Amino acid sequence: MSTISYGALIRGNRNFRLWWGGQIVSQLGDWFSSITVQALLLSYTHNATSLLGFMVASMLPNFLLGPLAGVIVDRLPRKTVMIAADAGRAVIALGLLCFHGPSTIWIAYACVAGMSTLTAFFEPARISTLPKITSDEELVTANALSSVTWSVLLTSGAVIGGLVGRYLGPQAAFILNSASFVGSALLLRRMQVPPTDRGEAGGHGYTDLLNGFRYVSQHRQVLGALTAKLGWGLAGGLQVVIPIYGAQRFPLPNDAAGQLTISLLFAASGLGTALGPLIARKLTGRAIPRLRWAIAISFVMGGLYMMGMAGARNLFTASLFLLLARTHGAVVWVFSTVLLQILTKDCFRGRVFAAEISLFTGSMMLSSLAVSRALDNHLLSVPQVTSALGLVSIVVGLIWIANVARGGFPNTGGGKVQKAEKSGATAGGAASSQGAS
Repeated sequence: MSTISYGALIRGNRNFRLWWGGQIVSQLGDWFSSITVQALLLSYTHNATSLLGFMVASMLPNFLLGPLAGVIVDRLPRKTVMIAADAGRAVIALGLLCFHGPSTIWIAYACVAGMSTLTAFFEPARISTLPKITSDEELVTANALSSVTWSVLLTSGAVIGGLVGRYLGPQAAFILNSASFVGSALLLRRMQVPPTDRGEAGGHGYTDLLNGFRYVSQHRQVLGALTAKLGWGLAGGLQVVIPIYGAQRFPLPNDAAGQLTISLLFAASGLGTALGPLIARKLTGRAIPRLRWAIAISFVMGGLYMMGMAGARNLFTASLFLLLARTHGAVVWVFSTVLLQILTKDCFRGRVFAAEISLFTGSMMLSSLAVSRALDNHLLSVPQVTSALGLVSIVVGLIWIANVARGGFPNTGGGKVQKAEKSGATAGGAASSQGAS
């Protein structure tokens, strides 16, 4: 099935424009805050364990709350869940104004954990909403544009956030982050979303949760797609390494805390994640076998470029290999999301995507813990750690290649999108976008 252009999607689908606008406003503020917090942590502590604490605070709530969040997202109106989460995050983000020295590091961790707790509900609702407000032809384009937007915001937000933190002070970055959540909620409030198809999702409490586990276990193609982000998370300790490359290995002159250098590295990372979906979308379209092959090959190529980063001798070379690694990482991220949106029934999407986020954050935390311990205990150097992460990605890619080649992720059974459900979602998305124009 063919896909439409980015311009046609933006012009023709009002609901998507609002969904997309909320993403732009919110994620731009996220990067303002994230860069500033990480730079301050390194400046106050001078060790990688402080970054591990940031990673854990960012990810542990997603890991622990994933099952509960999925049930709630499938039960309540998803737009309501998103707006409530934005409102709560706007308040918590202001708590970072109290983070101003080594003795207040716990405040930073608490605020980051609080925002992450609400994100555990927001993200499954956001991703599950997209197939309801787009048609079959729009879905891949919408996901690719969302990923490119995230990447552009990472690039611009990292650079601008570094400049704001450096010249206007961290308080300005924290206030802008809070305001971004308010802006996102106001945009999402105007969006019209067709009701969630309850289907087989009826039940109470643990019944809904068990039904979700049963659904995944009975549909191997959904289970297979769930392993993509989990596998990428195993190499996710690179997030701990990136600030160290900026602050300690290749710092710029007159940038003692490394804020500008870290920002440039994250900007390179963002540019890479923007290029991946743009290129891969042209090659694969919406064909499921091609999506799977693209994921498998991208694991291997991303790992090879991480190894190239390990051998970098200057900031430019490190940034280039990071860009290339993230290009393939974006393919894994976007295409695994598209696969799950296509293969999963609407009544289970909240639980499936919450489970995906939980698996990813769990593997990411394990990877980050291993990296931090290896560095702080001087077991491995920064280049050696980076090479090890690349090897992990290559091994995961080879496993995926073997499974795809032997048909280990079949297109049978529940993997086929139900025609009635999909046509209803398409009609609802089209009607709401046209009627609200």
